[in-house]
Amino acid sequence: MAPIPLTIKDRRMRMDEIKIEVANLMAKNQLDALVYPHQKCLVLPIGANLQKNRNSIIAPLAGFPAIEVPAGFSTPTTNAPVGVPVGVELLGRAWAKPELIRLAFGFKQAPHLRKPPVSTPALAASQSAKFR
Repeated sequence: MAPIPLTIKDRRMRMDEIKIEVANLMAKNQLDALVYPHQKCLVLPIGANLQKNRNSIIAPLAGFPAIEVPAGFSTPTTNAPVGVPVGVELLGRAWAKPELIRLAFGFKQAPHLRKPPVSTPALAASQSAKFR
């Protein structure tokens, strides 16, 4: 017997459950934000059109604001000798966008995770200081 597809009402109810679960988790643990990897699968093969295992679905389902920030690079592989850029997502409380932006700005300023592309020539010392 084939599974019965969810109705719009069922989907909305599930979204409300997710919203309540996330809000309760943040309240219980006195959190301003949740931080998690933006995606579990780093890259898709050329021609693939569906990327499963994306954590970025949490924010739109819960209805809370979120922002992604760079978090470094994956471990280098043969296909990606310098690694693949990865990000983390910060999910904030409802109506707390200013706090979320402040947290994201602080996160981005703390580590110096940027790597220029291998094919890019080096900048002169006076120019490179502008981009740090």
